[in-house]
Amino acid sequence: MRLEILQCNENPVIWVHAEAFGYGPSALALTILPSLRKLVTSSGAGARLEYIGQEHSLELNTSPPWDKVYDCDASTAQGQEALKDLYHLHRPAITISIVDEPFVELVSKIESTKLIVIDQLLWSWPSVPQPWKSAIKVIAVDYVGVQERIRQENLRNVALVPPLLPHYKASMTAPRKGTLINLGGLRNPFVPVADNIAYANAVLHVIKAALEVRGDPEDLPLQCLVSQDVRAGIQSEFVSSTTPEHARALLSQCRTAFMTSGRTNIYDAADCGGRVVFLPPTNKTQGQQPQLLKDKLGCSVTRIDWHELNLSMGRVDYDSPGEDACFPLIQSHQDALLGDLQAQDRFIDLIFRSFDLPADNARSLQEIFTTFGRDDGTLVARAIADTDLGFKMLEKQ
Repeated sequence: MRLEILQCNENPVIWVHAEAFGYGPSALALTILPSLRKLVTSSGAGARLEYIGQEHSLELNTSPPWDKVYDCDASTAQGQEALKDLYHLHRPAITISIVDEPFVELVSKIESTKLIVIDQLLWSWPSVPQPWKSAIKVIAVDYVGVQERIRQENLRNVALVPPLLPHYKASMTAPRKGTLINLGGLRNPFVPVADNIAYANAVLHVIKAALEVRGDPEDLPLQCLVSQDVRAGIQSEFVSSTTPEHARALLSQCRTAFMTSGRTNIYDAADCGGRVVFLPPTNKTQGQQPQLLKDKLGCSVTRIDWHELNLSMGRVDYDSPGEDACFPLIQSHQDALLGDLQAQDRFIDLIFRSFDLPADNARSLQEIFTTFGRDDGTLVARAIADTDLGFKMLEKQ
């Protein structure tokens, strides 16, 4: 079955924007791009698909595959004025924003009837952001607590879609080999890049130390994935930046993966991981999700948390109100780790023991897809087409 546009505005422009928080939102933009491309294909002039982003979200979203890319930060006054000018100049037929509240608030004041929000974190908000209610549609990615949130807040402009990730087919059947560290989700507006570099260096140090003690050639090669700005601050042959597709390929090939517990990494671990261990959280939702999956879906999640390293400090309360409430506590734990050799030794020991876990311990995470399904972007495209913004969709066998 394919999607085809029967009718649309002449040479329309569709904007897609993603928040620069980790790699999740910008990776999701890439995931839906092929389905959006199909959606706007017609026998006449097709719509242009343009990406609006800032900072590290521009690492993944480039032109091509987008028809054009703009660097515009809606969180600053200067960026907001530039965005307004750009909007009035191009008059996009549809604006699709992934999660970013300042961007959605700004665009909703200009033309809310052409604004669609895609939110993969609807479960995590203390309450649904007010700008979401101004959009013509919110496309909510299903997850633990999402349907309850929709009912509680009586949201009327919502379309529910399954978890989003590309279908990945392993290109090789050779035995798994090597160790992967995936820290692609570190960057966010609340934490200076210097602190992200310090975290990445600490993780790389302890995993290298554990591998040296083990001395098992099957644990090699070691590869560590980070964003480009974090990579620029680390002098190591093991560190690189790459695309989400290549990161999934490496994950499908390695024996053991150590990852931050963001949504994209969790989906990828469920889809193609073998032995997976989640590292100490660097933000609120990274701390919430492993426990949520264990409590609500019965997933067997292996994680290392800060209080296991810094014994004199308490647990971080990842359920405390406000996204920024956790960051000072997390930073205190990170600073304590960097200055305490005994805490680092405990970290090395936990990493060392992780290699004794079952070789397929990530398999239990597939309960996410069993419960909520999965979408490669096709259902998102249908939800967009159903918003009646001048597009009519025909499904053909």
